Amino acid sequence: MEQTLDQNRHAQKHDQKHDQKHDQKQRKKPGQKPTKRLLISGAGPIGLSFALGLKDSPLSIVIVDQHPRPTIELLNEDTRMIALSYRSVKYLEKIDIWQALKPYATPIESVHVSEKGYATKVELFASEHNLQSFGALVPLGRLRLEMLVAIDRCPNIEYRDQTTLRNYQLVEEIAPKQSNREQALCHLITTKEAEKVSEEAIFDWVIAAEGMHSHLRQLSGIESFHSDYGQVAVIARAKFEHPHHNMAYERFTSDGPLALLPVGSHEMAVVLIADSRDKEHWQKASNLQFANEVIFRIGYELGDIEMVTERHVWDLTLMVPKEVCKPCLTLIGNSAHSLHPIAGQGLNLGFRDCELLLPFFESGNIPTLHDLEWYQRERRRDVVKVVGATDFLVRSFGIDWSCAPQLRNIALRGINFLKPLKKRIARFGMGY
Repeated sequence: MEQTLDQNRHAQKHDQKHDQKHDQKQRKKPGQKPTKRLLISGAGPIGLSFALGLKDSPLSIVIVDQHPRPTIELLNEDTRMIALSYRSVKYLEKIDIWQALKPYATPIESVHVSEKGYATKVELFASEHNLQSFGALVPLGRLRLEMLVAIDRCPNIEYRDQTTLRNYQLVEEIAPKQSNREQALCHLITTKEAEKVSEEAIFDWVIAAEGMHSHLRQLSGIESFHSDYGQVAVIARAKFEHPHHNMAYERFTSDGPLALLPVGSHEMAVVLIADSRDKEHWQKASNLQFANEVIFRIGYELGDIEMVTERHVWDLTLMVPKEVCKPCLTLIGNSAHSLHPIAGQGLNLGFRDCELLLPFFESGNIPTLHDLEWYQRERRRDVVKVVGATDFLVRSFGIDWSCAPQLRNIALRGINFLKPLKKRIARFGMGY
């Protein structure tokens, strides 16, 4: 009897050890026992999407943002529209966000480009490229809301609002086998209800997705090239008399370009470019003044304007840093490039940053020097291409010589005859 009891105890101990080993193996599965820590500074669409791209990785991810977390009501009220390229839609599909966004999206099925006062037009159709659309328009508030909801479901991602990364320094990793590898000792400050809480934490890598005025970019000593375009973008939504049939418009004029992007059936997201000296005028302009300027530039192609929303006005600046990678640090999104909105590539370029950088972290590792060199080379090639194209459009279509409209009209006419160029322009807009 005693022997039987001893055998049972031995069997129970063996089962417990087996269960413990099994539990340990279970905890090593992705998302259950993070091995390395990643800090993302900035909770805009780029920072949030990068975190969501790693939701199934074994990384422990912390997102910090200096602003209070926006409420659902506030996000639903944010009806500003953003243009997503075809490639960006595919990226959002990959990180499991697009299905939730799709009901709120308006596809761009065709694009119309023309010069005011001339009959020549260039029209691109997605169907000619065996596609349903070139991309889509989605409300910025809804995009952020769906991303935040998805973040809350991820056990390996922690979101800290009202928290800033005040400073960081490189320290040697405490690991005998990797004693040459560095980590980032980060000084975090959380401010809530007038109370400041300071904390120091070690992270294996830091991602800066803080926007054009990135604190981390300045802190790391990365130099940047800046160029003021001397222009402002006036952003709003307008409801037109006639349906747009999912066509986007780009109209060039001597007063500046105008972009109309389809929303719903009759509304358009309006991007009106004006001289920066008129910034105050557009900040104070009435709905009627704004509507009249839009009609003056686009004509009555879509009929009269029946409604316009509140305007947002901001200065347009080109910003490109000399490098986007430092030890334990990578810049993405507007921290790594800020462009003129004439080609609608700013946010899409940021999603491409994420697309290329994510594979280096997905397995729970961090990038090697070779990885970073490749990434920086590939991103520079893409950024230079987009900056070159947008800068060319701004400079050439912003010329106010008396003969400039005729020259622009001739250029547009030439595109219609050069089919390979027309196809290349379409692919550029798609994000390729």
